[in-house]
Amino acid sequence: MVRPVRFVHTADWQLGLRVRFIPGDDGAEVREARLRTVRNIARLAERERAEFVVVAGDVFEHHGLRPATVRRTFDVLAQFGVPVYLLPGNHDPLTPDALYRTDLWRRECPRNVRVLGTTDPVEVRPGVVLLPCPLLTKHTLDDPTAHLHPDFGPRDAIRIAVAHGGILEILRGMADEDYEPANAISLDVARRADLDYVALGDWHGRLTVDDRTAYSGTPEATRFKEKDPGRALVVEIAAHGATPVVEAHEVGTLRWRQERFEVNEAADLPRLEAFLDALPQKSDTLLELALEGAVDAALRDRLDAEVLDRARDRLRWLRVRDEKLHTVLRAEELDEIATEGWVRDAIEGLRGQDVAADDADRALRLLYRLHRDVSR
Repeated sequence: MVRPVRFVHTADWQLGLRVRFIPGDDGAEVREARLRTVRNIARLAERERAEFVVVAGDVFEHHGLRPATVRRTFDVLAQFGVPVYLLPGNHDPLTPDALYRTDLWRRECPRNVRVLGTTDPVEVRPGVVLLPCPLLTKHTLDDPTAHLHPDFGPRDAIRIAVAHGGILEILRGMADEDYEPANAISLDVARRADLDYVALGDWHGRLTVDDRTAYSGTPEATRFKEKDPGRALVVEIAAHGATPVVEAHEVGTLRWRQERFEVNEAADLPRLEAFLDALPQKSDTLLELALEGAVDAALRDRLDAEVLDRARDRLRWLRVRDEKLHTVLRAEELDEIATEGWVRDAIEGLRGQDVAADDADRALRLLYRLHRDVSR
């Protein structure tokens, strides 16, 4: 009789992530955090007594990683006390130039790591089989799980498919304009192929498709828009045909938050400052702060100098979205800049009808700041 199986389902590690929108040391720290998160997954597997770990695609951001990054990945993977199965996804497909085919990989990859590079069934142990669906190209118009059917692989074993792609019936209404409808997976793959569990990657938020099909989401967020990232799934299956028991566990290192705040008067600054002061674990927090309202130039200077600059120094990273925060420059403040000449002509042009309000607001505020800085 086959004993129950317990394993960790994760995906979309995207090690070596290009974080182009976060410059300098902060961007490097965001990349480094992903390796710390993988260590958290190793500790989760040990704590939950998992037999193995499956990574359902996009282990790496791309194949052009420096050898140092690959070797540091090997060091982390070697810390897993159980087998780790890596599925090539759309970011790291099993193309001729794949990292998985390099001499470095062949020489130095830890022995507990196996790449699921073919569709051949993989027996984890007697009675437990993985049915891989690797991507051999970045995008395919075919369903990566199309080869699966009830007679593919052992019939009486616990059958676990590992795939990377989008179930469009579920994701089309949830995704933004950046979501690419490629590598489409059928909604009924578990029923169609008599599978006990389908471990999916590609969608970066934790998502349950049905009782036997789930996206683990990325264990470490890659941008602010992602819904419910930062987790890995512990899956237990008692026997073939039994409904899996799936538990989500927090493993993420960084905290990505989006907040909106309205600023119209001086009394709003202490409220915003108190909110920022109360954020826990600031050095591990990335915040996208959307500001709305209308302020005069003096209050805007105070907002920047007394509140936002201070927050930038304390948070891992702060992105301020101020498209809807309008700085209203009074006539006397504009007169301070210039009352005649080409600078005044520029001011009048910015106040005209041919310039977008947001662009004009930013340009006038910049002119005012430059004038103030030069005058000091």
